[in-house]
Amino acid sequence: MNKKEFLNLLQKRSTGELNNIEDAKLLRILDQLQRRELDWEMDSLEEVELKYKMKEKIDSRLQSRTVTTTSNYGMMRWAASFLLLIGLAYLGYQVQQLTPNMVWEERITNERQKASITLPDGSIAFLNTNTRLRFPKEFVNGKREVELDGEAFFEVVKDKGATFEVNSQGVKTVVLGTAFNVRAHQELPVKVAVQSGKVAVFHQTSTADASGVELQPRQMATAIPGAERFAIAEMDSDSFLDWKAGSVSFDMDPFDEVIQRLASIYNYRIELVGEGMDQCQIKATYANGNLFAVLYGLKNLVAFDVENTGERTLKITYKNCKI
Repeated sequence: MNKKEFLNLLQKRSTGELNNIEDAKLLRILDQLQRRELDWEMDSLEEVELKYKMKEKIDSRLQSRTVTTTSNYGMMRWAASFLLLIGLAYLGYQVQQLTPNMVWEERITNERQKASITLPDGSIAFLNTNTRLRFPKEFVNGKREVELDGEAFFEVVKDKGATFEVNSQGVKTVVLGTAFNVRAHQELPVKVAVQSGKVAVFHQTSTADASGVELQPRQMATAIPGAERFAIAEMDSDSFLDWKAGSVSFDMDPFDEVIQRLASIYNYRIELVGEGMDQCQIKATYANGNLFAVLYGLKNLVAFDVENTGERTLKITYKNCKI
């Protein structure tokens, strides 16, 4: 994106014409300017030309002594362009100043823990098991940004002057105020699901003018490995929030589907071996503590063996149904 397009976005924002994707794109450019990833200097010739044109128009209006609504609009348009350039120059000056050192805090859950954290702006983050969340002790300069490794559900306090950003395994999620879930475990595709409001999702490595995707309630975006694209899916239920619920219930669900759902809730890879498990239907409710507690409860209904085959990887061998 060049400076002209950037100025156009600024002008659209001042008139309230930006959509969510454009607003998120503008904020990404401002971030890159602050980090000195973009080098847009003030064009003195352009500034002088605009000043001259403004003076020329003002002089002509004074000479004619007639100021119409149309001419007023023209003067305002030139003034707006000039002010945008002045604003860009001021932004350039700010970029050159030293960014104050931010104090970051970190919260980590293990395989048996979940946690809820109130962030500096009052937003709440619910952490699933095996999750790490980093966030500044204070949000400054109208910027709310956190880093996530694992899975978390966010209830974001709305603030039109400051977006909320989640950086997770190469994916940036940008919101103003909403409720959404991010699943971002290493070596697995990042998934962003929206419960309410809207979010914009980008690849962090993409260029400033790359298109993101906008998610509506009950939509989920899955980052496509090896490509700066997302797959969008509609969701009929809040099943992606099973992990956050106080209990997990099954209502005559086949054993193989029960295990698949548990693998999704607790973010495990589970290999299923055996025959006839689709005929074994489970009706039960378990406290949503951890995977092994639920499996222990299931052993009262089904005979099966569990083998740990790697990090967050299991093999379950089905034998028979006890009910």
